[in-house]
Amino acid sequence: MADTYISNITGMLDVEALVKNLTTAKQKQIQKLNQDKALAQAKSSSINNFLSGIRELNSFLQKLKIDDLFKEKKASVSDPSIVSVKVSEKTPNVNFKLKAIGLAQGELRVTSAGVNNLSETLSSATFSIKYWTSANSFQETIINFNGGTLQDLVNTINQSQSKIEASIYFDGTSYKLLLAEKDVGASSKETDQLNSSYVIEMSSGTLPYQLGDLSVTLQEAKNARIKIGQDSSTEITSATNTFKDVISGLEITLQKTSNEFVQINIDDNYERANSSLNELFNRINGILNLSKELTDKGALFQGNFTLTQVKRQLFNLTNALQKLGLVEINESGQYSLNTTNLNNLIRNNNIDDIKEALSITQLQLSNYLEGISKTLQSYVSNQDKQIKTLDKRLETLARTLVKEEEKLRLTFTKIESLMYENSQLRNRLENFMVSLNENKK
Repeated sequence: MADTYISNITGMLDVEALVKNLTTAKQKQIQKLNQDKALAQAKSSSINNFLSGIRELNSFLQKLKIDDLFKEKKASVSDPSIVSVKVSEKTPNVNFKLKAIGLAQGELRVTSAGVNNLSETLSSATFSIKYWTSANSFQETIINFNGGTLQDLVNTINQSQSKIEASIYFDGTSYKLLLAEKDVGASSKETDQLNSSYVIEMSSGTLPYQLGDLSVTLQEAKNARIKIGQDSSTEITSATNTFKDVISGLEITLQKTSNEFVQINIDDNYERANSSLNELFNRINGILNLSKELTDKGALFQGNFTLTQVKRQLFNLTNALQKLGLVEINESGQYSLNTTNLNNLIRNNNIDDIKEALSITQLQLSNYLEGISKTLQSYVSNQDKQIKTLDKRLETLARTLVKEEEKLRLTFTKIESLMYENSQLRNRLENFMVSLNENKK
């Protein structure tokens, strides 16, 4: 059973004060170790933050595809409400006029008769529906309807094939069967009512007699149509409102028709090169700011050679871009892109010079960042090991201190108890002597 004690029961000794004074050395050791640990943690955190910036810059450089920066194209349209365009790197630099003559639309066909209410039962029927995907090809589907409501017939048709969308059409008097193209772009055939040529046709059999026949065309199938260059040019058609590769890599989409020509201009687009260079310099500035914070007077790494050399190294490794006049460095050492010089180089067909300078910078800078990343990671690992060592020392010292304090408290309590007993004995002796003196009288 462990010893127990109650301190200061006599008021003769302040046990806690004595224990604290006698363990001051160990308490100072613990305080010093905690300070060392806090410093090591601060350094590790700061370097980890700096290392993240280094790695992000290196990742950006490694993902940078320099050739792609100068392959993009851009398009301008005099009236985007009429036509929109998409370009690719394959699209040539051309300027042309375009007239939007007609928009694409799908065929809508409805039965000649119908039912007065949707609960009415239709007779059974077997018939074939033909869907023309072009002027010369079609898909044919046999529909076996066992009777039921108009909605049952709609469901049967939709479940039997995928090209035609069946639905119910109400003309104000009766409910009829409506057949429509599900995907306008699935067929390039156009409706020709004069020659009884349709995209959706009944090829054999008959519909339930309550619906009559499929003889009413609500909307004709039409292909989108454009002219390029002049009114005398040949019309170009598309099953949808989008025309692909009329000119290599160019996608044209009609929004509406117009009697006037729309001007379309295709040109090179160097915005990606501009934004990539700006991002490169912004990331370099981020590294420089972190380096300055770590090495300034009174900072955690004041005078650290590796970190103080970062600014000089980045300056040297961007020399190829500096020679082309693409880099501006202000009084604070911050980098920025000289847009005017970039545009002049592009205008003067010096793109290859920009590519070469970027390639040199990319290679050299990436190699440097790889090296410093390893150095910084090694430092972080050492700091983490130091923190673990300090934790173990703190844990051991704390346990030792607790045991020592317990031992001292017990010792002083025993001393205090002995002093109390001595005091009681002295009092009894004094009382005895007083009693003897009184008896002598």
